[in-house]
Amino acid sequence: MSIKLRFMLSYIAVIILTGIFLISAFFLGVYTLTGASPGELYKAATLQRPLSTDEENAFLELKMLAKSTPDQLLEYQNFKSLEKSDVQIVVRKNDTIVYSSADLSKKSLLVHQPNYEMNNLNMRGTIDNQGDLFRYIKFDYLYSDGSEGSFMVLQSENSYTEILQKWGALIIGAVLLFGVLVIGLLSYFVARSVIRPIVHLKEGAEKIEAGNLDFEMEEPKGKNEISTLITTFEQMRIRLKKSLEVQEQYENNRKELLSNISHDLKTPITSIVGYIEGIKDGVANTPEKQAKYLEIAHAKAKDMDALIDELFLFSKLDLHKEPFYFRDVDLNALLSQVAEESEWSFEQANFEVIVPAEKLVVEADRDKLKRVLENLIQNSIKYMDKEQANIEIQLEKREMDAIITIHDNGMGISDAGQKAIFDRFYREEVSRNSATGGSGLGLSIAKQIVEEHGGEIWAVSELGVGTSVSIKLRCNRKVVDE
Repeated sequence: MSIKLRFMLSYIAVIILTGIFLISAFFLGVYTLTGASPGELYKAATLQRPLSTDEENAFLELKMLAKSTPDQLLEYQNFKSLEKSDVQIVVRKNDTIVYSSADLSKKSLLVHQPNYEMNNLNMRGTIDNQGDLFRYIKFDYLYSDGSEGSFMVLQSENSYTEILQKWGALIIGAVLLFGVLVIGLLSYFVARSVIRPIVHLKEGAEKIEAGNLDFEMEEPKGKNEISTLITTFEQMRIRLKKSLEVQEQYENNRKELLSNISHDLKTPITSIVGYIEGIKDGVANTPEKQAKYLEIAHAKAKDMDALIDELFLFSKLDLHKEPFYFRDVDLNALLSQVAEESEWSFEQANFEVIVPAEKLVVEADRDKLKRVLENLIQNSIKYMDKEQANIEIQLEKREMDAIITIHDNGMGISDAGQKAIFDRFYREEVSRNSATGGSGLGLSIAKQIVEEHGGEIWAVSELGVGTSVSIKLRCNRKVVDE
């Protein structure tokens, strides 16, 4: 059964039950107040109620006067003794009210007064006086001068009882009709606010099932469970789309990774095989040539071993399987040591270390952080295009962070390269010539190591001027003087 049909049946059931409830509540309330059954109420509504003792006494005395000496009804003092138990009296002559009890409005009585009827067939009725209902019994007569006269004995009635007696059926019908209309309208709007979004969700789910994620769910109106569901569905679509894009990117990276690994491993292996075959086939026919071939094959094997080590380290870092041993590290001393060792390794380069007078201490894995710095210096030397290489190692404190920056005067990096140099296997030299570049994993490894320290690494470069690579690490204690 569809949701729309279920809603329709529930609306019909609600309307029927509401009608039954209202009718039952009405009759139950009347029965509770009066003790009368619906049949008895119907009979009571069609019969005149009997006069109370005070009403009957007042009516009989006034009627006797009207028949014998009607002019005495014009003397007001005759009525004071008759006005008991809320009994009120009205006397009129022609269209003039000559007497009315104190609580009555003569103006209202003139507006609502009943017509003269000298045969007095319709003596009872109800009259309105400034919004209050009064039950009356009247008697019409003639004064001695022949003018028409009448008196009424009034007693206040319960307005609600009178209204129910006169208009009860109409009121119940109106209430039921109003209830049906209101429930119908509410049901319509509720159904529209539920069914339409569900259909919208269904269409979106069908698009996703078909593999189409390039659409946008309509922004829901209002704040309710359905709008929250649509918003959540849209967020799910966006995340799913991003996930597939990332998955596609990972797949492309995997293919590129396999291609790069194959290339970088095949090159030294091919060289090793070639030189060994040269020795085997007698191409290296002298001891000197054989020694040279073996030296080259050995160097290629070492390059391949270094590449495998880098691949293994990169893999463990990527899988978060590489252990880190954190302890307090004095950056001032570490940078001085790295610069000193680099001067021995790269005699053609000038090294300058700039550190603050205060000692900066961070919590780090000293060996891995040292490897990052050495890798950055090696990259600066490797891509140096000047006769004189100038490497500046600078340490400074910014708020609670320590910033290490390595400046060089090398060839620089293109704008596109600055965004990609920390990607795995990226090399500015696209031919992947081992003579002009390494494996392309060095900076990627450096980035992973720095991020494991909770830090950041970035590069700023200008072609033909040089490159600056900066590392930001969090200081773990106040700076103290050496």
